[in-house]
Amino acid sequence: MELRHLRYFVTVAEELHFTRAAKKLRIAQQALSAQIRNLEVELGFDLFVRGPKGVLLTAAGHELLNGARETLATATASVEAARQVAERDTKVLRLGFCSYAMKLGLGDAINAFRNAWPDVQLALHDLPGADQLERLHRRELDLAVCTQLFPDSPFFSGLDTLTLATEELVGIIPPVGASELPVPKCLQDYADLPFIGLDKNDFSEFWRFLDQICEKHHLRLRLTLQVKEKHSVLMLVAAGMGVSIAPRHIAETVQETLRIVPIPDLTEELPIVAAFRPNSENSMLARFLEVLRHCLEVRTSNLAAKKLELGSLRLGKV
Repeated sequence: MELRHLRYFVTVAEELHFTRAAKKLRIAQQALSAQIRNLEVELGFDLFVRGPKGVLLTAAGHELLNGARETLATATASVEAARQVAERDTKVLRLGFCSYAMKLGLGDAINAFRNAWPDVQLALHDLPGADQLERLHRRELDLAVCTQLFPDSPFFSGLDTLTLATEELVGIIPPVGASELPVPKCLQDYADLPFIGLDKNDFSEFWRFLDQICEKHHLRLRLTLQVKEKHSVLMLVAAGMGVSIAPRHIAETVQETLRIVPIPDLTEELPIVAAFRPNSENSMLARFLEVLRHCLEVRTSNLAAKKLELGSLRLGKV
């Protein structure tokens, strides 16, 4: 059992409604329901009586609620006290990120910031996007860098964002000789092949994004296997069990073992953003954002110059 499970339980117990609790927690309702059910299985007893209009606490649930509140309050107070001690003699900026973001201007910004403010300690946390945002809302991070699939995503409620880049989706198919599956040429082809994807409860936002794309193209993916981890998707595709669709940065990590194919009619891209709390209490965040914006401008100018140079070379060959 983790503290987040107690936090989920307490929120549902206070709201007595999964949909309202999910909105308050900024997670998908299906994912919240699954987490509570897993908690009940782990404990060995029911916490809620479920009904068509909401839920009620069981006697065991009432008993757990008081202790859970005390545990969460104690944990919050302990973390805050420890943070104050840690920051008493040094300035700290806590950044969440996914490793691929280092290629999108974040790495340049970190280096430039360290040169400009060497006395500020940078605490870097390489975490999945959902974990970053949860910590950002709990004030355990000052900045999160992750994918924002929808402008109205509840995960980003109350946060400001700065777009770093957009990323295309590509097809991932078995290596030559591992399968007799045909090579998909367009998005429709993926609907005719066994599809391997991430768990719909744990990755509900990505599936909502992918389902909207499929609906737009009047097709439905034939999901044959769901897994909890991204590397498991890649392993199953490598074994010839099916195909998948993923952001390009994930596909590029396995170029030697899998085939990456473009999907010409899939034009939607994934925005990668830096998310932060407006009016942050950390004065160093504003300085870091200034450096980050400058690095993004330089990166955009350099990319434009390279495209112009490439265009000139092509014209010279004509």
